[in-house]
Amino acid sequence: MGDTNRRIDEIRSDATPAENQLIDDYMGRRLSRREFIRRGSIAGMSLPVLGFIAACGDSEGEATTTTAGGDTDTTAAGDTTTTAAVDEGPVTVRMGINNPAGVIDPVLINDLGRIQFVSLFADTLTFSSSTGLRPALAESWESNADGTQWTFTLREGATYSDGTPVTAADVVATFEGIATGNAASALGTGALSPGGAVAVDDRTIQFNLDAPVGAFPYIVSSDNYNAIILPTSFWDEYAEGSYESSFIGTGPFMVDEFTPGQGATLVRNDNYWGPTAVPDRVEVTFFADESAMIAAFQEGRLDVIPSFSAAIGQALLNDPDAQVDVIPTAEHRQVHMNTQEGLFADKRVRQALALAINRQSLLDGLISGFGDLGNDHPIAPFFAVFNPDAVAQKEEDLDTANALIDEAGVRGAEVTLNTLQFAELELLAQLIQGAGAQIGLTINLQIDDAGTYYDAYWLDSTLGITNYGHRGVPNVYLGAPLKSDGTWNAAKFDNAEYDALVDAFVAEPDETAQRELAGQIQALLADETPMIIPYFIGNISATLPGTTGLETTGMGHVIITELVLGG
Repeated sequence: MGDTNRRIDEIRSDATPAENQLIDDYMGRRLSRREFIRRGSIAGMSLPVLGFIAACGDSEGEATTTTAGGDTDTTAAGDTTTTAAVDEGPVTVRMGINNPAGVIDPVLINDLGRIQFVSLFADTLTFSSSTGLRPALAESWESNADGTQWTFTLREGATYSDGTPVTAADVVATFEGIATGNAASALGTGALSPGGAVAVDDRTIQFNLDAPVGAFPYIVSSDNYNAIILPTSFWDEYAEGSYESSFIGTGPFMVDEFTPGQGATLVRNDNYWGPTAVPDRVEVTFFADESAMIAAFQEGRLDVIPSFSAAIGQALLNDPDAQVDVIPTAEHRQVHMNTQEGLFADKRVRQALALAINRQSLLDGLISGFGDLGNDHPIAPFFAVFNPDAVAQKEEDLDTANALIDEAGVRGAEVTLNTLQFAELELLAQLIQGAGAQIGLTINLQIDDAGTYYDAYWLDSTLGITNYGHRGVPNVYLGAPLKSDGTWNAAKFDNAEYDALVDAFVAEPDETAQRELAGQIQALLADETPMIIPYFIGNISATLPGTTGLETTGMGHVIITELVLGG
């Protein structure tokens, strides 16, 4: 027995926390022998080790049977167990996500809830993860010499959930279909106009662009959440909301039941082109109130929350019954200032407000440190092209800020800051108001619902705060909100040198050359300060302790094909 214990101690000393949790669950009779071996092999434990631990557990004097409902029936060794051995029953994952903001429609998707939900059962050509870009429905891609033409090859054997093959014609129909909706700005950033996608053969698609785009594979990735590939037949009969009648997709799960505003049940898709998903079933609950979702997890009604905000989810951050993980993202808040008229037409005033802010305090106080400091440009440390040596990190400097205000002659000026009710934005607005007071500016706050803000104030406010979700490359951030012809240019920024740098950056396929251009962009924006970007926000998720295999993205996608629940 002593040799056995020593061997177990040796195994435990080399095991990861997740592996030790599996051992604890098995030895504590919370897992059957079969389930322990299944989960352990997925976690990467060797079969000899699993067999040794399983044998030790068997010799502890009890036999364990897991019921379909997850209950465990234990009897003394040698007794007859009449409960049916049902550890081969379905593995169910209970997940909480944000309530979708409207009908589940590929043309209209633009919110976290719909992105999270659709990512469970639909795919794009490529997938933008926290570590870079990887193949999805497209197995490979290449460009011509100048980046104006990109050719993608579909994965052989990929089918929809009904078994129908995925074809290049479907891809063409998809990009034509989504061009009239929310994807239009993304496709414009990628220089893809209607008619630019052509099916060469059943598995080959050629994208002919209006201008060179070195990072075009991101434009057709999960970053462009509207671009889930759907059959030509769907687009032939498309009507708003029609997708909810079929939910056809190419992902690892299929929608079995769906109730708007409440939730859905999904089952494993046996036609999935990728590895067989570990969970058999996913029970999704929609939450309009994030605090209610946090409470549901703490009450034991959820196993996974793929994304929650630090401001609302404080109760989970130090909860011993929650495993909290964070990944870096490029999500951020843009505090835009009208550079053409009014108080902020003077660059010195923009610079002064930027220097009146204590960024570290905002990062720690508003998002509990789950992110990175911002430096008034949208090229986040997350990006491979981020140039850390381009410009010094801005810090609070009230002496310099007050001197700039006095030079500009605007002490005592009054301005309204507009923003929307979202996450920590109202708190951020209040802290900016306080920063303004330290340099002699009176900042009045107007906080509206999202619809009112975007309809009436976003692009027509002197000072405003807007949330920008994650992207895998900074192209969208550099173009739409900051180029002189940008459709989201709330700062009314108009700088010919900047426009030329962005055009060169977007066209450049070489990462080293891109990083050099990025450094010039970072320095220019830090000086001109058309907007303040105080921090970038990490994506925080919560699972049961010991859970492995959850993958989330900054954009909101949820990958659970390899998910093994702890407990």
